[in-house]
Amino acid sequence: MTKLLQHIEEMRARLKEVADNEQSLVRALGEALSRLDQQLLRDVRTIATEHEVRREAILGELQNLAAGVGMFRAPLHTPAEPQAYMPANGHKQAIAPGDWRQATSNIEDEYDLDGRFNGRPPSH
Repeated sequence: MTKLLQHIEEMRARLKEVADNEQSLVRALGEALSRLDQQLLRDVRTIATEHEVRREAILGELQNLAAGVGMFRAPLHTPAEPQAYMPANGHKQAIAPGDWRQATSNIEDEYDLDGRFNGRPPSH
């Protein structure tokens, strides 16, 4: 029976050694996972910050582009009065700068369907 007790004590000591070893491995795994979590969190924050910087740069570029086409800022200069245009038919008309709709309407008024000048002053 003493041999049996001796084997039981050896098994108990060995089991304690394995349990301690397993516990240290689990603790090391927990610490490694914690470090990885912290690194992942830092990486996500870095990526989010970089994305925000890129987003702000793109938004700034879009605002500059919009400002360049005159959507957000006032015209650089406004003429005191419209420029006068004297067509060949002798009628003086005022043309607002950049009024292409009116200009195409004038072309249609001045020429008939065959492309010949009709001699009438353009209607406004």
